[in-house]
Amino acid sequence: MSMVNYYDHQQTVKECLLAFMRQKGYSRLTFSELTNIPRRAINQLMLQGGENIDKSEYNAYIVQINQTFSFSEDYLLITRKGVKSSTISSLKSERSPEAEEAHFGLECILDIYSMYIK
Repeated sequence: MSMVNYYDHQQTVKECLLAFMRQKGYSRLTFSELTNIPRRAINQLMLQGGENIDKSEYNAYIVQINQTFSFSEDYLLITRKGVKSSTISSLKSERSPEAEEAHFGLECILDIYSMYIK
């Protein structure tokens, strides 16, 4: 199996992960538990596209996600319908720090709620 450098495709990987999670109804906490990847790393992959993650660590996380869900090596490199990068980018850039904090709080509430509805 050849090693794909997912780090060079961060935006596409992020969009594919978001689309997959929305399709399956996974919260970030649930996704973290399923993949055995720390929640903080999942946040970085989703919100920041992995800019704060070391290149080798980023690639290892994506390989781990691929193995967990039996994805092909290029699954997260093919843009899927449902999540548009311009929508995600514009939402992130238009949020004030207060809105960003509120959004994070809501994510935490949803993660806690998801633990009780299993």
